[in-house]
Amino acid sequence: MRLQRALRRELLRTCLRSPTSAFRNFSTSGRRCEELIKPFYVTTPIYYVNAAPHIGHLYSSVIADIVARWSRLSNPDVPVIFATGTDEFGMKVQQAASAEGKEPQEFCDDVSQKFRDLATIANISCTRFIRTTEQVHQDAVQHVWRELVKRGHIYKGMHSGWYCVADECFYTEPQVEKTVDGVMVRHVSKESGRPVEWAEEENYMFRLCAFQQPLLDWLESNPQAIMPHKRYKEVVKTLEDVASIRDISVSRPKSRLQWGVPVPDDPDHTVYVWLDALINYLTVVGYPWRGEAPTGWAEGWPADVQVVGKDIVKFHAIYWPAFLMALGLEPPKQILAHAHWTKDNRKMSKSTGNVADPNEAMSKFGADAVRMYLCAVGGNLAEDADWSDERLRAFYVGSLRHNLGNLLPRIMSQSIMGRVRKCPFIYTEDAPVHEDDKSLHDTLQRIAAIVQEHVQKREFGHTVHAILYALTEANGYFTKLQPWRTTEPVEVCARGQFYAFETLRIAGILLQPFMPSKATQLLDILKVERRGLEAAKVGAEGEGAHLRVANLEILFPDLNPKPASGATEYPRKKQPSTKTSNPRTTSGAAPYKKRTTSPPNFKPSTSKWTPSDKDPGS
Repeated sequence: MRLQRALRRELLRTCLRSPTSAFRNFSTSGRRCEELIKPFYVTTPIYYVNAAPHIGHLYSSVIADIVARWSRLSNPDVPVIFATGTDEFGMKVQQAASAEGKEPQEFCDDVSQKFRDLATIANISCTRFIRTTEQVHQDAVQHVWRELVKRGHIYKGMHSGWYCVADECFYTEPQVEKTVDGVMVRHVSKESGRPVEWAEEENYMFRLCAFQQPLLDWLESNPQAIMPHKRYKEVVKTLEDVASIRDISVSRPKSRLQWGVPVPDDPDHTVYVWLDALINYLTVVGYPWRGEAPTGWAEGWPADVQVVGKDIVKFHAIYWPAFLMALGLEPPKQILAHAHWTKDNRKMSKSTGNVADPNEAMSKFGADAVRMYLCAVGGNLAEDADWSDERLRAFYVGSLRHNLGNLLPRIMSQSIMGRVRKCPFIYTEDAPVHEDDKSLHDTLQRIAAIVQEHVQKREFGHTVHAILYALTEANGYFTKLQPWRTTEPVEVCARGQFYAFETLRIAGILLQPFMPSKATQLLDILKVERRGLEAAKVGAEGEGAHLRVANLEILFPDLNPKPASGATEYPRKKQPSTKTSNPRTTSGAAPYKKRTTSPPNFKPSTSKWTPSDKDPGS
C-alpha cells in the first residue's frame, strides 16, 4: 500500500503535470526548456520479423505517415520525428530462423530489409528506422532495467500460466479456452485464437498491479489518450477488472530464450520481448537523457501519436504507460489503435492463402492509389475492413482516374486556355460570387477546415471522401457550365476554368499527406508556389495563377492501355446523334444531376460521365 501511495504521489508530481511546469528547470544550450519547440513525435509499431510484410503493416505505416505529413503541412515550424522499424528479438524469431537454417542475426537482416523496402516503395517519410538488435537500443533496455530495479518495480519470483509462443505472452485462466481439433483437445487464447501451453518458470516480475489505479487516473484525465473511443472503453474496462491486472513476467530463462537482450547482472535470464520492444520508442529520441531531472521534452518525448493495431493495444495502453510511469516519465499523448484488414471477409492467413501482398498491389496500382484506398475503405479505424482487388480497381478508375485525374485535362483544353488568357477571370475576396459559382465556392472555402477537423479526430476515411466530394462537385459544376462551348460568353469560360483550377490546386494541397507523389505531380503541373495549409482557400495563390498551367501529364494511367494507334490517352467517345430535350446538354451529353449528399457519407461514383462532343475530358 505504501508503494502504491508513493507511486500516486510521483505520478501527480511528474506524469500528469503540464509540460511547461514539468520541465521548467530543464535547460539545454543556455535556453530554458519552455522556450524550446518540442518536436512532434509519431511512431508505428515496430514490426516483428518472423514473417514478411503484409497489407496490415502497410496500413499502420500509411496512417502514421499521414499524421506525420499533416503535422509538417499544418505546423511547418515544428520539427517532426517519425519512427518505424523492426522488432528482432524473441522466441518466434529464434524458431523462424532455425526453420530456415539461418543464424538469428542473418534472418533478421533479411526480413528487416523487406520492411525497409516496403517503407521506401510506399513513400513513408520516416526519419528513423530502428532495429532492436542495434547496440544503442540494447544499451537503453539495460538502462531501463536497472532503473526499474533501483526504483523497486522489478522482483524475482516463480511464474506460472498459459504461455503463447506466437503472442509472446502469458494468459490467465479466464483468457484461455479449450477447443477440439479432430480428436485432439487444445487450449487456445480467447483473444488471438492461438495455441497456448502451460509453463512454470522462475522469472523477473514487474509490479503492474501497483499501477492499476494510476493508469485509470491517467485515462480519466486524458479522454483522447486512446483512439478510437471504442478502444479507450475496452482498456478502461480491462483496468477496472481487478482480476485481469496482475504482475507480469519481464524475463525468460536463458535456457529457453537465447535470442534477446541479456538481463543486467544475471546471465541466466533474457529480457522479455515486450519490455525490450516497447523501449525502442525511447531509444529513438536518445534515452537515457542527460542532465538534472531529464524529461526528454526537447528531444520529442512524450510521443504525440503512437499508431498500433488493435491486437497489441494491451501492451501499448497498459504495459507501456505503466513502464513509463515507473520510470517517472510521461505516457504518450495518444495511442491510435486501428482495426484489421480481412480478405474475402476472413482473417488473412498464409495457411489459407488469402494474404494481400502490399508490394503486388502497389506495383499494379501505384503506391499513392493504394494509400488512398486504405484510407477511403479502412480509414475510420474502429472496425475491420475487407481487402478487395476488385474494389481497389473500381476506386482507382472511378474516384481517382475519372474524378481527380479527368478534371485536369478538362481545364487545360487549348480552346479554353486560349480564350481565358485573352480575357482572364480576376478574383477578389470582396467581389460578389456569381450565383452559378456559389455552391462550389463555398465548398472550397470550407474544405480545408473540414479536412483539418477530420484529421484531428483521426477520421481518415471521412477526410478522403470530403476531398473527393469537392472534386466531384467541381466536375459537375464544369459540366453544367460548359465553358468549352464557343457559344458561351468568355466570362463564363474564364469563371469555369478558374474554379476548376482552384479545386485542383486546393485538393492537391490537402492530398499531400495522403498521396505525396501524385499531389506533388499535380501541383507541379499547375505550377503552384504556395503549398502550405494556409493556401488552401480560393484565390490564395494570387492573381493569374490559373493561367500558368502549360503541359498536361496523365496522373492516373489506364490500367488496360490499348495498343498504340495514334489515339490520345483520353479518347473522345463518338456521341449518338439523337437529340436530348434537356437544355443543359448537347450532342447526347448526359445531364448533370447535382449531388445532395455531403461528406462524410459521400461515396464516389465508379462510373464516368458522358461529356459533350466538345468537352476536353474523356
